[in-house]
Amino acid sequence: SRGPFFEVETKVIYPRWIQNLSRADFLSSVGLYVMRDRLFLVRMRKDLFRLSVVEVESREIELGEETALRSYALNEAIRSFLPHFDPAKEPLYVCLSPDQTIGIELYLPQAAEENLQQVLEYEIERHLPFRREEVYYDFLPMGKKGDKVGILLFAVPKKYLDEVLDVLSALDLKPEGVETTASAISNYLLFCKGGIPGPALVLGGESQSWEMVGLGAKGNGWREEPVLLYTHGLSQADWLKGPGREIFHSCLRESPECYSWGETSDFLHFVEGDSLLSKDLLALGKEKLVGDKEIAHPFFLPAAGAALRGLRESTLPINFIPGTGSEKQGRMLSGLNMFLALFLLIGLLVWGGSYSIKGEMRLRQLQNEIQRLRPSVNKLLLKEDELKKLREELSFLSGMKERKGEILRALDELSRIVPSSSFLSNLRYREGSVELRGSAENASNLVPILERSPLFKEVESNAPSTRRRDGRETFSIKAVLEQPNGRRAQP
Repeated sequence: SRGPFFEVETKVIYPRWIQNLSRADFLSSVGLYVMRDRLFLVRMRKDLFRLSVVEVESREIELGEETALRSYALNEAIRSFLPHFDPAKEPLYVCLSPDQTIGIELYLPQAAEENLQQVLEYEIERHLPFRREEVYYDFLPMGKKGDKVGILLFAVPKKYLDEVLDVLSALDLKPEGVETTASAISNYLLFCKGGIPGPALVLGGESQSWEMVGLGAKGNGWREEPVLLYTHGLSQADWLKGPGREIFHSCLRESPECYSWGETSDFLHFVEGDSLLSKDLLALGKEKLVGDKEIAHPFFLPAAGAALRGLRESTLPINFIPGTGSEKQGRMLSGLNMFLALFLLIGLLVWGGSYSIKGEMRLRQLQNEIQRLRPSVNKLLLKEDELKKLREELSFLSGMKERKGEILRALDELSRIVPSSSFLSNLRYREGSVELRGSAENASNLVPILERSPLFKEVESNAPSTRRRDGRETFSIKAVLEQPNGRRAQP
């Protein structure tokens, strides 16, 4: 709390059980992993803290050269999934295979950290082989890297994702989010492990290509927050070459703990000489997930990682569909959450009520101290006002002293060039210009007279002339003073 004379700093530490309590719920969710030639569906359910696998289904997709034939095959495969979940009650989350997405590391100036979204709108075409309107994209901040800000940019060409979205829309299905295997598998690992204490490497493989994802942890107040460090996807042939080998050894040095999923036996055989000990993600999940169904194939893992988002168990948010994930995050509280939140609030009120009397006494002491000091403070405030006025007067007088030379030059020039038949009733000097008011036999002649003087410029009338009863004309003229060479105008 803050006051005019006292400042007290407080720090709230949230117990771990409060964090876990906020995740309790009764929910169900569906994850769909979309590969070029196969689909994998996982339906999961949460009962308080217990997660179970309810359905696991896979379908083959016939690859064809014609887009219409492939769309038809994709439509039939997804349609066959409909009896296995309720689209009206269970949200659908989609994960795309690595060969359909792009993941790159970008390093931007620190000044861009406050407006990363706007900066990427201008920078994205420089780093991707597509125009901005040809891709969907999302990004994850990696934190500061020296004098730069690192981000992981993920993108998918619209022609790939739109094909899936159009088929889903035709079946009256609207996914709540679309992500890549890098985030889905990472969320699955973080759920199974309950977090990671240090850097970890996740190795996955499919269709003769391998993908490496790096995970780390950074401090975030009272807990460690997981962060995605890098992602590399190359074909098997590229990994066997020099650059691929160098990337792998570099990642392995940074992340000694390794996990694997998918078709990685060839890769592990390739690095057997490095004594790489890898933990199988498929076996790791069997210890965490329960239920009648069992995930028997590693390609179900990305679908399970995507489904975790609907169960509020995901950590790394990537969503290629604009405006869906952020909106759903605002509707986290179910009936159970509301009850638990109300119960917790009542408990906190009861706990805080025991300190109300002591707090009231302390408040009264502070109020009495403030009342005692108030007269002294009021005197100091009056002295401060007087000092401020004196400083303003001193500043004005100092300015007049600096400008007196210009005023004298202006008066001397006017007394020399103004006709003796003209009279000045008022002369005002203001910020390098003078305003003249008075009367003359012919007021219109004064403007050219002043313009011919080397001391005045931008001469003009401020107001129209009027003729008085005595036949003289009134004038109001403004002119700017020319500054001597080598000297700037005073501000």
